[in-house]
Amino acid sequence: MKKPSLRPGPFNTVGFFFSIVGFVLVLLCLVGCLRPSGRGLYFAKVTNATPLTDGSNVAVYYGWQGYCLEDVNLNCYNDRKVMVVPFDVAISNQLNASYPELFLDARPQDEELNPEATPSPAHDPKIYPAAVLCLLCSAALLGLCILRICSNYQDEFHTRGFLASGSAVLSLLLLILSSIMYQNAIEQLNLEYPHLVASQGPAMTMIGVSFAAFTIASYALLRGCMSMDSNSDGYNPI
Repeated sequence: MKKPSLRPGPFNTVGFFFSIVGFVLVLLCLVGCLRPSGRGLYFAKVTNATPLTDGSNVAVYYGWQGYCLEDVNLNCYNDRKVMVVPFDVAISNQLNASYPELFLDARPQDEELNPEATPSPAHDPKIYPAAVLCLLCSAALLGLCILRICSNYQDEFHTRGFLASGSAVLSLLLLILSSIMYQNAIEQLNLEYPHLVASQGPAMTMIGVSFAAFTIASYALLRGCMSMDSNSDGYNPI
């Protein structure tokens, strides 16, 4: 029987590359807004629509684990309390004490015309544990990809492909949870408070790209998993 070549094929390289992309993007989303250097990695941003009474401006950038406040100076805070649904209520409670001008002339929302304005109990959407699980799964995937490239590891049972699929499912869960948490809150803030502007940040796109990257990696690394053509060892090495 001819031994399979140990040289990694193109699908190994593709799977490895997109696994790295997905892992890095999820990691950046997790650490966004914890330091001033990570201010740009935010999911939601709130700023004043017009200058405040003293002529100054304020901008608040929200990540998964903290937020950055920029007025005279730029300061970032590690605060898990910002990870709560409904997020618009959490923002108004947090900023109303320091910047009440942002919440003047509030426009009451008719719950019958705007069902999204219906109040709901505050709860943690569990984004942090989902992100940690995604990073652990993708880290194991990267470890096996490196082992496949640097040694004679053959991945008989397509473990890398299933880990990539698990990472894709978890990143999709993160995308759904983040969309529920931030997008509705941004819309409600803009509808209700005319003196502020809420906008979505690049981190939402990043988590979407991470899902796409893990999906491509799983396709590449699961190639041949369901094939009926197999060698005498019972598998087709990727």
